[in-house]
Amino acid sequence: MLQEQLFEKVIAEAKSHLSWLHLYFQGEPFLNPRFLEMVRFADQHKIFTSTSTNAHYLDAQRVEEVLDSGLKQLIVSMDGITQEVYEKYRVGGNLEKVQSGLALLIQRREELNKSFPRIILQFLVTGQNEHQLPALKKWAEERKVDELQLKTTQIYEFENGSELIPTDLGYSRYIPASDGKWKLKKKIENKCWRMWQGAVVTWDGKVVPCCFDKDAEHVMGELQSQSLAAVWSSQAYSLFREQLLSDRSQLEICKNCTE
Repeated sequence: MLQEQLFEKVIAEAKSHLSWLHLYFQGEPFLNPRFLEMVRFADQHKIFTSTSTNAHYLDAQRVEEVLDSGLKQLIVSMDGITQEVYEKYRVGGNLEKVQSGLALLIQRREELNKSFPRIILQFLVTGQNEHQLPALKKWAEERKVDELQLKTTQIYEFENGSELIPTDLGYSRYIPASDGKWKLKKKIENKCWRMWQGAVVTWDGKVVPCCFDKDAEHVMGELQSQSLAAVWSSQAYSLFREQLLSDRSQLEICKNCTE
């Protein structure tokens, strides 16, 4: 769990040029009991804050705390509009809890005449839920969410196909190949704006190049002992960027990326 002392150290170092802080990486942010205090700290330094949640923790008290924290954007992941479909991807999830928490947040935001957080409903389109898209769009409009995002799903070992690949390939990262296998829809090119736009920091202070490095295999530096500026201009980071620009296909984390 990210410690406040480390968090505040990094914010202090980067506040002069940090404009957007997405407080989320491979976990549920609201499991951290001090999460909203971190949001408030960043907001006080005029940093735009965003997070992504499964929305299982948006009870009445938490909703008030969210509205008071200064959080500017809240992404709610909801990959089905019936419990049967929802739990196929969100195993163990409770759709009614998600929907009621989201409704309460929108209601209280309206009652308090607040503009933030802006609420984005995110739906990962799969072969299991794509038939619900018309009903989903109607539901989102009725609930007055600010934006509905339909996202393609990352699938491991996609080459042999998967029930998660939608039949409407417009919502798929993958397309059939001539040999009967599946391949990425977009060709991997030797470029990526993410390498110069930002970075990801893990809970224990490791800096990795992007969110596709889910297991922190490419550690550029450690904020426990280094400054963010030192990591950003380090030899490890420079070599990684050079590899990406010369032959990105050799980087494992890039092989399933549509960026």
